[in-house]
Amino acid sequence: MDAVKILVTTDGSNLSDKAVETAIELARQFDGTVIGMTAVLAPPPAAGFVAEDQQTKDRLEAISRKAAEKNVPCEVVAEHGDSVAKAILECAARYDVRYIVMASRGLGTLGALLLGSETQKVLSLADRPVLVVR
Repeated sequence: MDAVKILVTTDGSNLSDKAVETAIELARQFDGTVIGMTAVLAPPPAAGFVAEDQQTKDRLEAISRKAAEKNVPCEVVAEHGDSVAKAILECAARYDVRYIVMASRGLGTLGALLLGSETQKVLSLADRPVLVVR
């Protein structure tokens, strides 16, 4: 059986850092792999990952570093698209992850009372389990 792959999303917020830590711990327990991603609402740069903006690189580097500290295999990706939820779901499908781990709300969801709007969209559209971290 293939190793369990767990997708974790980050927007750089403290709450998404908590989701990253949760995903890494789950992957460690399952002897699995973390796919760390951040959604970028812009077309991908022609020069690839090296041309990503520094904020995107920093977010993904933080996931790689935390996974390495726990000896958990990790791959990171900047997922480009026109919607955060769509980017998350497309990444989950492409990497065939078993679980999606994400924060209950992120940096851009000021008015949400319980769940951020992107989290709600992922929950309603996902074809695999979603763990929402608060």
